[in-house]
Amino acid sequence: RSHLGLSWASSGTRAHLGAEMGGAAPPEWLRAAFPAKEAWPSLRRCSLRVHPDAGAGLEMEASECGYLVEDVAPSPGQDAALQRGAFLLEVAGRRLFGLPAAEVEAAFGEAFADGAEVLLVQADELREALVTRDSQEECPCEVPGDGDHERIVPPEQSANYELLRRAESSTEYDAVVHIPVGRGTVWSLGPEPMTFLRNDLAQLGSDFGLSAEAKLDRAGNMESVVLRGLSTAIAAARPIVVQILDHYRQGRWQASGETAHVGAGTDIATSGDAAPSAGVGLHVPAHVKDIRQFRYHDHTADIIVHSWGASRAEAFGQVVAGMFNYMTDLDNVELRSEVEVEASGHDLLDLLYHLLDEFLFVFGTEMHVSRCVDIVEFDEEKLFIRARGYGEKMNLKKHEQGTEIKAITMHMMRVLEPDIVMTEDGTKPRAAAGEDDSEPIPGFPHEVYVLLDI
Repeated sequence: RSHLGLSWASSGTRAHLGAEMGGAAPPEWLRAAFPAKEAWPSLRRCSLRVHPDAGAGLEMEASECGYLVEDVAPSPGQDAALQRGAFLLEVAGRRLFGLPAAEVEAAFGEAFADGAEVLLVQADELREALVTRDSQEECPCEVPGDGDHERIVPPEQSANYELLRRAESSTEYDAVVHIPVGRGTVWSLGPEPMTFLRNDLAQLGSDFGLSAEAKLDRAGNMESVVLRGLSTAIAAARPIVVQILDHYRQGRWQASGETAHVGAGTDIATSGDAAPSAGVGLHVPAHVKDIRQFRYHDHTADIIVHSWGASRAEAFGQVVAGMFNYMTDLDNVELRSEVEVEASGHDLLDLLYHLLDEFLFVFGTEMHVSRCVDIVEFDEEKLFIRARGYGEKMNLKKHEQGTEIKAITMHMMRVLEPDIVMTEDGTKPRAAAGEDDSEPIPGFPHEVYVLLDI
């Protein structure tokens, strides 16, 4: 991920284009991919605007469906069709849909230029098309009968009817999620551990009603686990995938004798089976405070975390704690292990974004929930932060599962100082800010607002 005017972030945001705009003609490859879909009402073509300094002002997530637009900055000013919730399917005539995420990034990067034509469609329409196509492919309603006759099976009697019905729910959608084995790393597994891992993933897929596969690079090294299925099934299975990866990361499998590989129902990360740094004897510095200086503000389809502190560092640490508290009740999280992250940025807002993103990445790969966050180093001149989070690995038998945080966003982010307010649009006097921001909280002159994509 980066913030060079074009930045990538995970997202589940949705948006709708007005019906008056009409749909573009679909290319041949799109017709071939969805032969039963006759029209694409939200399909658009427009030209990308790229400023030499500001870039494109886009935050996007690469996936096998193309690039999902998560946010669009005011500058340099994109076409009205290029907005949050749109999937970029083509750029400069190069197809992105159907490519692995890494190849989507590479192909888009090569064609990234001012004036490059993009083909896009709204995420809701694409997801509906995927669900419809896959249900037709995977759930045929005609089954052989006696002789040459065929019997038509009503949809409600088909094996996948419940799956199809759930797919139409407003809270669920067909999704693909990549869970990396590590940041910027790959695994080189031998034939035996790879066989065990694939068996574990197959069992997990059976247990949760989804597809779980190991994604390999061209050299045969494992990059990630790919989950395909309903969003709720993926959300439920993801913590188990992380536990399975941790199991293999620590080399806890055996090719013969006593088998140590695990299935989806196995609880790997129990309190008695923690990482090496975990344990009752964990040293937490005396200055680290177990406090809750944050609250939540509702936002359409998302949530805003508002934190405050006596110092800027304290406000930053509290917004991280607020993010984790939205995932699970921190009162049930013990101080058993610690993690350390580093972040840098080109300004304070970007620095805050990357701090939260680093903690979210650690949660996604190690399932570590930080109850207390200590800003160990804060170089405001070089815009660098080093922070430690104290807590424990999430265990669904112990910790209530709250709301999944899909991504950090820059949209509506604010850093409030005693006299000024910093936003994406610039810095202004605090006295000129809105009614809610004009006066500091007594004793806490530093505040932070961050919009989280849920």
